Amino acid sequence: MTERPTIGTPTPPSDLPPPSPPAPTSTPAFTVAAGRRFLRDDEVTRGRALLVVRLVIGVYLLELLLNLTRPHVLPDEPSLTIFWRFPGMPEEGALDSFGSLFAIPRTAFWGVLAGIVVGIALQAVIVRMPSKDRRATVLTWAALAVLLGSFALFSLFVLAKSPLLVLACVPTSAFALWLIHRAQRFGWLPLPMLLTAFGWGALIQWGVGRAFTNLAYGTINGYMYEGTDLTGSTTDGPGNQVDFTFTFDLGYRTIDVTLLHLSTVNQLAAAAGVVLLILMFRHRVTDVVTGLVLGAAAGLGYNFTESVIVIELWSILSSLNGATGGFEYWIRQSVSLFGSQVVFGALVGAGIGLAAQTRRRAQRVGLVTAGLVAAIGGAVANEVLSAWLSGLVRDHVGIGGTLDTLVISPAIWLAPQVPFLTVCLLLLRSGSRARVAAARVAATAEAAEAGVGGAITGREVPFLMDPALRFWALVSTWRRHGPAAARALRRFQRAQLEVAGWRWQQERAAEAKALGAREQPQAQEERETQDAQETQETQEVQQAQEAPEAPEAPEAREAREEGEALQARAMRLRTDVGRLVGS
Repeated sequence: MTERPTIGTPTPPSDLPPPSPPAPTSTPAFTVAAGRRFLRDDEVTRGRALLVVRLVIGVYLLELLLNLTRPHVLPDEPSLTIFWRFPGMPEEGALDSFGSLFAIPRTAFWGVLAGIVVGIALQAVIVRMPSKDRRATVLTWAALAVLLGSFALFSLFVLAKSPLLVLACVPTSAFALWLIHRAQRFGWLPLPMLLTAFGWGALIQWGVGRAFTNLAYGTINGYMYEGTDLTGSTTDGPGNQVDFTFTFDLGYRTIDVTLLHLSTVNQLAAAAGVVLLILMFRHRVTDVVTGLVLGAAAGLGYNFTESVIVIELWSILSSLNGATGGFEYWIRQSVSLFGSQVVFGALVGAGIGLAAQTRRRAQRVGLVTAGLVAAIGGAVANEVLSAWLSGLVRDHVGIGGTLDTLVISPAIWLAPQVPFLTVCLLLLRSGSRARVAAARVAATAEAAEAGVGGAITGREVPFLMDPALRFWALVSTWRRHGPAAARALRRFQRAQLEVAGWRWQQERAAEAKALGAREQPQAQEERETQDAQETQETQEVQQAQEAPEAPEAPEAREAREEGEALQARAMRLRTDVGRLVGS
């Protein structure tokens, strides 16, 4: 007696073909062809990406100019405050380690300036080349890498000083990134795109924030306290001796403005990263889930580098105030791993994703601005309110005890983040529901068009669209036919969802094209008579009938070939599952 196949799995045909070769992996070798598979290389994309990068570089040069022209409030200040060092600072010990941890490496600073010069030179060469020249494409990506990659030197300097802390933060960050990836449920972003978002946050975003804010601190200090007497006499008089106690107090007074500046730069850098990734990488659809996932991944990368420097900082200061780096690891890499920068980056990305779904410029600007304001306000409130709450409970709870470490301190740190985390979860839920509804429509249309022998059948649509039913089908297949059949079914389900995602992408593209055509201005003047319009329409119809069939556009041909490849892969996996289930 033949065992009944598991519900939700394909029924094996009577004449099974030979097993198909294994499907190619989703992460091919790093070749030029593989890069073109994930990256867009059209002229419009390159131009927009360069525009974003030019804005970043322009703001950095403005920060540099403001720092150069700031009022000098201390004697013997260098031209740039990032080169200033406290006179008399000990060469060894905790204070020296503290200073070196926050000092700007001169190599990194000059590396950024050299990257800007090289990037400008490459763009000057690109302008002289034809837009469709392959070399122009390569040089454009090289210019982007040089202009932005130089900011990664600041992050690499910090990470290289603490390799053991880097290794300690890898497992938790990798697990969090996997959860962010799984939160999509449908229409998954390519894995290289998600990893690039993490790398953007860990290297570029953190480096940009440090490069900008270190300059801004000196600028704010100079402009806010211009003419202030720091030594008991005027700053213009000779022979002044710096009062270091007052200098440190001055730093505390300017920290509020610097914190606001840092939060603003961080979220603007996150927004730039999300926009660049959406522009450069090929993906199915851009919606609120896309932006939220990319922003969260970038925030997770930022949290990775920030955790390394904060843990190292508290380890250095342990000899002065008894603090430990282990507590900071518990807070940043465990309790609040999905809070702080991950939440705020997700808000920025969600605003960009929502803006991408609207066609009105005013609505786009409003949505992006709302996401940025919420993220910047949340970042500032998180630092200020958590410090304020900590001061309230300091006299009532023993610092460093078990209750404080496991409950009180994590609650104080997380309390300001709860409203923003709630908003992110609601946006993710709403976006996921919209995706599932669109996927059901696309899968139903694919099943109706392909028929019984297609990549998706009508009987499989309910199982495919319900995660619980898909999981139940996998468990039942595992129990009845073994792990090999369950793994094959999982690959087949994933391929079916890719087909549905491709069809959804094509339907959205067709809708956008039709909407854009309706919004174009009318070609005829309203003063033309009805007879003249009818004559013109008749002539156009005749010309269209006599004209030869227009060749298929490269984008349409590429999309059609991609769909055919996805459907063929799903059919091969269907055969493999049928063979394993029927054996």
